[in-house]
Amino acid sequence: MAALGVTLVKLPFTCCGNPSRGKNFEVSVFSAVKNLALAQSHGLDILTPCQCCFGQLKHGAYWYETHKGLRDKINRLLAEEGLSYGGLSDKQAPGTAHEATKGPVQIKHLLSFLYDDIGPDILKEKIVRPLDPVKTALQHGCHGLRPFSVTGFDNPFAPKIFKELVNITGLEAIDWSKETECCGDPIAEDYGDLALKILTNKLETASREGAAFIITACTHCQIQYTRGQAQQRLAEKFIPTVSYPVVLGSALGIPLKKLSPGEKIPIQF
Repeated sequence: MAALGVTLVKLPFTCCGNPSRGKNFEVSVFSAVKNLALAQSHGLDILTPCQCCFGQLKHGAYWYETHKGLRDKINRLLAEEGLSYGGLSDKQAPGTAHEATKGPVQIKHLLSFLYDDIGPDILKEKIVRPLDPVKTALQHGCHGLRPFSVTGFDNPFAPKIFKELVNITGLEAIDWSKETECCGDPIAEDYGDLALKILTNKLETASREGAAFIITACTHCQIQYTRGQAQQRLAEKFIPTVSYPVVLGSALGIPLKKLSPGEKIPIQF
């Protein structure tokens, strides 16, 4: 972000609420809206590199605006902590695809921020070390793409933002038949065998369709690929994976040791 002239402000955020969504829905929504209220109190938007956080914050804003009873309860809880949240403007009708992004706090994933706020043309101008045109598969992350009526992020069936941002670096993003499918991470804790089967199938397909490695747009997807391949010893199916910030940062001329200190990057750019 510094290389792009963007100043980040660290706020005392709590968890986004995604891990608790299946166990206590109200807690998950409150967690998301509390973070929105914190950002609003500082007059800031929210930027996250995680698709799960992005999706959950969008869900929180959506349910807060469309369900009055839940909104009233959350407002009481926020007031106990000295917070409040304004939500959408009075002129805006709820139920539209992009409603959560039009409120006083905009929720931005790293990809949408780079694409909409920085812009592909500006990014191209800032590339100082184009990467070799190696064929790569893209792992989008489910929670940013679906449901579109809540996230409004990109076409969930034929997403283009991630592909364009990857190609800007010099790499060649392939049309991968499983790029919009889940990596398996959301069920890894409760259904480990099934999560591993999903991951293995994706790795085999990516390799068969010509990918030299996989780029992830979600921190949880990156964890799933790294953990799954290492712990399950999928050596015969191993495909290196790397998160998009490392790829972009390298093309911007930032040394890998600064992009990922203390972590071994499985790809040499």
